[in-house]
Amino acid sequence: MTSPTLLDREPPAEMPPELVRLLLGGQPCVVATVDEQHRPTTTLMSWVVARDPQTISIAIDTRGRALANIRVNPQVALEVLGDDLCYGLRGHAVVEKERLASAPFPCALVEVHLEECKNHGATGVKFVGPRYHFEPDKQHRSSVEQAIFAEMKGTAPTV
Repeated sequence: MTSPTLLDREPPAEMPPELVRLLLGGQPCVVATVDEQHRPTTTLMSWVVARDPQTISIAIDTRGRALANIRVNPQVALEVLGDDLCYGLRGHAVVEKERLASAPFPCALVEVHLEECKNHGATGVKFVGPRYHFEPDKQHRSSVEQAIFAEMKGTAPTV
């Protein structure tokens, strides 16, 4: 059996513009990875940014299981919920940068090249997306987070 050539591959999946806009920084997502024993693991992540309709960047703590899993098996899935949006994404992860300069703890920049984007919404069901905010004594984290998003984004997506 031969492996597929570039010409045989499906074109990359694309996120719709409303999902790209939601993923411009700060939207919590569930990221699923698989370890070397083929066991799935999910991790809630908020440093997730759409680079363009086909690519997502994620800042992942280098000390955690998710990055170790990606190094063994680069296939990942994300579940993204926002107001009136529910999408399942699947793709191939690549460690783009071993250490983000702006992160306050060791994080790698991982780029996910989308292979699938499925609308998991249901007619007549209104999703309300998860959100987070910083307590008054933690407001300084907002500027740190904005610096991380800027480092992750690279060139702004056009939607």
